[in-house]
Amino acid sequence: MKKILMIILLILSGRATIAQINKGYSKNYKFVHSNNLVADKNFYVLTVIDHTPEIKSILNANGQLNALLNNRIEILKQHVTDTCSLPSSLLGDFRWTKSDSANMALVLKELYVKNTGAFDVMIDNHLRPSGYYQRFINLNNQDLLVRAFGQYVIGINYIIDQFGFGKKMRYPRIDSPSYVVTSRYYRTVMKDIFAALDEHTDGMKQFYQPSLAVAMRLMDANDRDEPARFEPMETGANKKAFDRVKLIKWSNYKYATIVIPGNGPEITTTPISPDNKIHCDVAAERYLKGWAPFIIVSGGYCYPFQGPYCEAVQMKKYLMQKFEIPEDAIIIDPHARHTTTNFRNANRLIIRYGIHVDKPSVFITSKSQTDYVKNELFDKRNRNELGYLPYRDKTGISNHDIVFYPTYDSLHMDPFDPLDP
Repeated sequence: MKKILMIILLILSGRATIAQINKGYSKNYKFVHSNNLVADKNFYVLTVIDHTPEIKSILNANGQLNALLNNRIEILKQHVTDTCSLPSSLLGDFRWTKSDSANMALVLKELYVKNTGAFDVMIDNHLRPSGYYQRFINLNNQDLLVRAFGQYVIGINYIIDQFGFGKKMRYPRIDSPSYVVTSRYYRTVMKDIFAALDEHTDGMKQFYQPSLAVAMRLMDANDRDEPARFEPMETGANKKAFDRVKLIKWSNYKYATIVIPGNGPEITTTPISPDNKIHCDVAAERYLKGWAPFIIVSGGYCYPFQGPYCEAVQMKKYLMQKFEIPEDAIIIDPHARHTTTNFRNANRLIIRYGIHVDKPSVFITSKSQTDYVKNELFDKRNRNELGYLPYRDKTGISNHDIVFYPTYDSLHMDPFDPLDP
């Protein structure tokens, strides 16, 4: 009832049309790509703009946005030869301040009003159906555009803070920069970054490009390309399972998928941890009894710090070698870094691969993690970190099994997790 009233109020106030309300993810949407998949997954609105010449021209013609662009290019060029060497002096001007963000929002709103048709085509054909901004679908197009750019601001600042300033983020044990950011070596690297970027400033035509370029270089300097690894999975590591989805008779199964969360090894001499073997052993038993047609193994390159093993890949190998589970029954999520995103990323794969969303899935893990996930404190953590629950009707049914249904909010990208947005 509350949602219906909200929709009515939005329409009556002129803030949204009936066509815009709830117009979100489309299974038929085809992503556009740049030459940088890390940037695409963190800042999809920018990738879309770069593929939309009319919007690029509108933004490029705006005096205020051009002033921002020229100012940052000038600062970038200055840093090639000046004496600045500390992160604060080199990078501070490439973060976005609250004032910058507020001014950007005002300009975008004005541009939207003057060019509504062009922006609506981009938003309705890309931003909404992509699912990347799924939590904004009840906003009108003007507000959705502003919120999407707001996430760009948050994401850029987070990357610079994390890999430029070395600030303590959510999980420093696995997400920290590879180097001491104030060390002489890293300061030299950052200085050289500006010299390298200086050669590409002639190609910077949009106000967001200098800060984006700096952020991407910082991630690259720390070998943080995790979001791009294994992509596109549906034509690579997951192709056999992806192709099999359309052949499944769902009425034969109680669950749509079995989800196994990763538990990385603490040492580099072993590819799969003792607890992760337990996860896989229990899940394999359920699969072989016919619980579900697919197993989703979820976990990235997390433990030990910058370690050589991807949890999902090692789980897949273990299941195939020990239990002879066929490759077309295993879907990898090689990006999740936390229990929260084990659920979220599994949902993304379920939804995007066309797996039955109205049939529950089962999350199978060791008892210690089951007890944690069943606790309402885990719900609180999800709300604090993601802003929503990446599941509904979560129910523990044994020491190892938690039944849940996927949520479409899980498609929404997270600007606070650049290694797995």
